[in-house]
Amino acid sequence: MKRYIITGAPGTGKTTLINALNKKGYTTFEEVSRRIIVSEQQNNGTKTPWQDVEAFTDAVYLQTIKELNARIQTPAFVDRGLADNIAYLKLRELPISEKFLNFDYKNAYQTTVFLLPLWKDIYVQDEQRLQSFEEAEKLQLLLIQSYENLGFSLKRLPKQTVEERIMFIENNT
Repeated sequence: MKRYIITGAPGTGKTTLINALNKKGYTTFEEVSRRIIVSEQQNNGTKTPWQDVEAFTDAVYLQTIKELNARIQTPAFVDRGLADNIAYLKLRELPISEKFLNFDYKNAYQTTVFLLPLWKDIYVQDEQRLQSFEEAEKLQLLLIQSYENLGFSLKRLPKQTVEERIMFIENNT
């Protein structure tokens, strides 16, 4: 079964939404990138979006492929899809690896992608989210461009409560 992607710039509420969907009984997959960043920070590694973004996106790719190979029986939601890596590489003006350009996105993911809008009121930096709000704005535009260029249909979630966002998703799946 294909997964639904929940995407958006850092600090838009993706993790909160994924956790709420999980509590409601949906199959969810936590953000691969954050897990890699935490691991790299704990091990003094450099595979992060602000250090070695190419090595970081390679690590995200490998872990995401492992998770995509896990069989699921019910609708599932992922915190970020592989195409997010295209946006991160473009943000750093780095070449896009063929593995991202040639990946069979339509076989792995539903064609509807849920985009969380930038929302200054909830934006917070933390140890894994070092981007400024201005950098998040640039990334948001690149995420939209990347998904649209791959033929996905973006559904922009409203700036509402988590419960209202879940209702929006349920009405659009």
